[in-house]
Amino acid sequence: MSWNNLCCVGLLLAISALAGCATGPGTDGKRQAQQEEVSPEFRSQYQQVVSLMDQDPSRARQELERLHQARPDLTGPLLNLCILDFRDGDTEAARVCFDRVLAESPEQPDALNHLGVMARQDGEFGLAEDWYRRALTADPDHLPSLRNLGILLDIYQGRHREALELYQAYQALLPEPDPMVAQWVTDLKNRL
Repeated sequence: MSWNNLCCVGLLLAISALAGCATGPGTDGKRQAQQEEVSPEFRSQYQQVVSLMDQDPSRARQELERLHQARPDLTGPLLNLCILDFRDGDTEAARVCFDRVLAESPEQPDALNHLGVMARQDGEFGLAEDWYRRALTADPDHLPSLRNLGILLDIYQGRHREALELYQAYQALLPEPDPMVAQWVTDLKNRL
C-alpha cells in the first residue's frame, strides 16, 4: 500500500468520523452518542464535502470551514481542514490545526497519527513513536498508526520483532491482506 493509499485509509476513517473520532472496531458509546446528535442534513452535507477533497480541494476547504463554523463542537470538519493543510505541504499550519483538534478531542487518532508522520519526516523518531503510540492507546485498531509505527520501528529504528508484531496486527484487521505488508512480514520472519 503506497503512502497515498495509506493517507486515503486515514482520510476514509476521518470521513466516517463526523464527530471527529475515527470509527471502526472499538468505537465507544460516547463517540456513537456524538454522531447521533448530528442532523441527517448536516451529515449528508459533510459527506458530500469530504468527497470533494480529492476532486476540488479549494471548494472542499471553503465548505469544511462553513461546516466547522456551523458546528464547532464537531471536530470532523476541522480534522479534514488539517488534512488539507497536510496534503498542501503546509506542515506548520497542519501542526497548529491538529493541535486544535487535540485540544477538543485529545485522543483523536487521526490527528495523533498525522503528527507522528510529520515528526518522522522531521527526523524526530522518538517523538513520532510517541504520537503513534498515543493514537494506538486511543484506538488499538487504528490502521494507519499500526502500519506507520511498524514502518518506524522496522526501517528507522531496527526494532524488527516489534515491527513484525505491528505488521501482523495490521494485516489481521484488514478485510484482505495488504500484499506489500505481506512481503514485509515474510522478509522480517526470514531475517529473524
